[in-house]
Amino acid sequence: MSTIDKETYENLEKSVFPMHRGLIYSYLQLIWDPQKNAIYEDCASNAYGPNKEFIALQDDTGFNLYPNSDITLIVHAD
Repeated sequence: MSTIDKETYENLEKSVFPMHRGLIYSYLQLIWDPQKNAIYEDCASNAYGPNKEFIALQDDTGFNLYPNSDITLIVHAD
């Protein structure tokens, strides 16, 4: 069980993420810190709207994505 899983599993009442058999239930848990409402510093996002305009998700995680947006999430395993 990873550290993130363990912390969430031991504090289910504080978690915004559901757990399944003690494991993460969503990939979002790997890139987003719900306490800070921010994408982790060692992750990146490349998001583009339907007209290929860049969307700065790192700066505004509350941005409402356009239909047909193209999003790539990058988790650095350093």
